[in-house]
Amino acid sequence: MSLPSSSSWKPIFKRITFSLFAIAALLGMTGCDFKGRMSTFDPKGPIAEMQLEIFYITVWVTLFLFIAVGGALLYAVWKFRETPENKNDPIPRVGHGNPLIEVGLIAASILMLVIIAVPTVQVIWEQHELPVDSERYRERYGDYEQNLLGNWYDGDIADGEEDEVLVIKAYGWQWWWSFEYPQLDGVVTANEMVIPRGKVVKIELRSKDVIHSFWLPKIAGKVDLMPGRVNWMWIQADEPGYYYGQCAEYCGDSHAYMLFRAEVVEPDEFETWIDRQQRTIEAPEGYDTWGAWLGATNQDESLANTPFLKGAKAYFANNCSYCHAINDMSMGNIAPDLTNVKDRKSLAAGWMENVTADNQVDVPKQYENLVEWIFHSDQVKPGNLMYYPSQGLINYINPPLGDDGQPIRTPMTLEDAENIATFLQEI
Repeated sequence: MSLPSSSSWKPIFKRITFSLFAIAALLGMTGCDFKGRMSTFDPKGPIAEMQLEIFYITVWVTLFLFIAVGGALLYAVWKFRETPENKNDPIPRVGHGNPLIEVGLIAASILMLVIIAVPTVQVIWEQHELPVDSERYRERYGDYEQNLLGNWYDGDIADGEEDEVLVIKAYGWQWWWSFEYPQLDGVVTANEMVIPRGKVVKIELRSKDVIHSFWLPKIAGKVDLMPGRVNWMWIQADEPGYYYGQCAEYCGDSHAYMLFRAEVVEPDEFETWIDRQQRTIEAPEGYDTWGAWLGATNQDESLANTPFLKGAKAYFANNCSYCHAINDMSMGNIAPDLTNVKDRKSLAAGWMENVTADNQVDVPKQYENLVEWIFHSDQVKPGNLMYYPSQGLINYINPPLGDDGQPIRTPMTLEDAENIATFLQEI
């Protein structure tokens, strides 16, 4: 029996290829989620909505062009194809040099560009100015004055700031974020920004090292953080929730791990959160300051007799306080502020999640993540600057040897990391 010729297999091969391609396309489409946690198709604020409108305008214009140009091409290919009946006919006359066709195509191209350009310029203008006189904003949200701090925030406000909107200074570091609230007693947090629902917020963007990019897709677009320059943007969130953001500009080893979170709460909840951030961290009973207690423990180690106090002792002994700040306790300023870290729903710049399905802090998971991050941060986040520099944890967990062949300091143990985690969850 002879095998079929290669020509007889071609139609079958084409049908199989087309079928596989169609199946793959359908499977790919099932993976699309227009409501995903970082989807730009699910806007929750005016900036994100304006940007989505421009996207749709661009899509419809380009879709029209694709259909028009592609349709003309297919029509020409089909109408003027060579067949056995016309293979000896002369070549059809071309339209090159036809003024009507050429001017018409130029005019149509300009029209398409204008349809995209006009609303794009309008949106760019609206995004680069606070919506003080925006009729569009007023029609949807009411008077702009309802955003001024003095009109909705009942706590203490820095002098002269009552007639300003809430300002947050966002700093990009390798590879984490800090957020400062200068009008509200200088509250500082790290990697998790809290903002009030329905209020305009001005974000001032600064870089502490290299170029970063602030991207909070459901609320706002991307704006770069440039070394030596202050950029800014305004945002507003219309719905309470937990929103995901990240750095969108390659910035080194752990760029992919440089995430952040924004939690949108009601204005009264925001005020409560600010109060918690401003609270005093009391020193142990019998001591005026944490420094006095620490000095006493150097003489009497039994004063650190609970996991909490052992964690406080280890926090200072391993020089965590040199880099990290905690209200009334340590004043480091080159690493994430740890005040109320127990309230945060993520660690390691958003890479380690501590959040439950109902958007609450998962306390056991947070403890597990704290221990993992403190003792094995080199395995969690490549190149992180808490572990690797000459004064990093690498020299406390595995201290170098002295001339006598012994470690130059007492090594930090896993128990120390566990106690520090307990301490951070209780302060």
